[in-house]
Amino acid sequence: MTEKGVQQSPTATLAYALVADRLQLVEREIERACHSEIALVRRHAEYLHRSGGKRLRPAMVLLCSQLCGYEGDGDVQLGAVVEFIHTATLVHDDIVDDAEVRRGREAANHVWGNKLAVLLGDYIYIRSMAMSVALGSLRLVEILTAATSRLLEGEILDVSSNGNLDVSEEDYLRMIDRKTASLFAAAGQASAVLAGASPEHEQALACYGSNIGMAFQLIDDLLDYSADTARLGKKIGADLREGKMTLPAIYLLRNGSEAARELLLGCFGDPEPSAADLGSVVAAMRACGALEATHAVAKEYADRAREGLEGLEDSRPKQALAELPEFVLSRQM
Repeated sequence: MTEKGVQQSPTATLAYALVADRLQLVEREIERACHSEIALVRRHAEYLHRSGGKRLRPAMVLLCSQLCGYEGDGDVQLGAVVEFIHTATLVHDDIVDDAEVRRGREAANHVWGNKLAVLLGDYIYIRSMAMSVALGSLRLVEILTAATSRLLEGEILDVSSNGNLDVSEEDYLRMIDRKTASLFAAAGQASAVLAGASPEHEQALACYGSNIGMAFQLIDDLLDYSADTARLGKKIGADLREGKMTLPAIYLLRNGSEAARELLLGCFGDPEPSAADLGSVVAAMRACGALEATHAVAKEYADRAREGLEGLEDSRPKQALAELPEFVLSRQM
């Protein structure tokens, strides 16, 4: 994440300031891991790396490691592994969703086609596992592979529910617990294991990660309907276009007027709804409180993340981790 990007959200200032130097080392580790003797593979991997991102997961790894008193260099490699797993997920997500844009740039599947993008996603997954083995701890490999398995289970649940209007709030939260929160949880837990911390630290940081991951995904769902296209880096209403029931849509069907529900049903799964119809759906979500309710659920998880740190010793890394949930809630992109 660039310094400029950090400054856009003051609540993240301490968090990123504490790990800025080591985040640069993570970037270098990612660049090194992108290297391949095959020029085509190298070029594709570097394209994804240059697409950037908030690097929230590596930052969390570095902060959790600091909190546990870690002083080696494994936190940098662990941060890169976690980001690699996340990147592979994004590649496969875009293929499944036939996404055109990712983070304001053309998505990998639209640059090279689905066949090469699938192989690139697979390559990044395998590279991430090789990098985790290099950390020299079977326990870390077990944590990361288990998280990746849960993440892929979440992806399968997500894809299998496309076009299904009967997805409940409980179903959806269960899915994003796997799809998104599992990797955040693993980042926290693995950092504690890397540092040789106590089981109490391990459990606390795993729970912290899980809760902040849930909040992160819920804000993502919210931004899909409330952000502007330029800031979001992709078309708004992507979930609606793809026939995905996220929390704002679930709340609209539950609490909206009959006319509002009919409007959503008319746009559901339509790859090119009119701007007027999409705007009306968003207006209906605001009117029935669906967006506000989604933010409230995200805040509950963010609050749980902060509260989970209370039993840990006070330190600047702890203070920074306590600020990250607010950063997640205040995201605009």
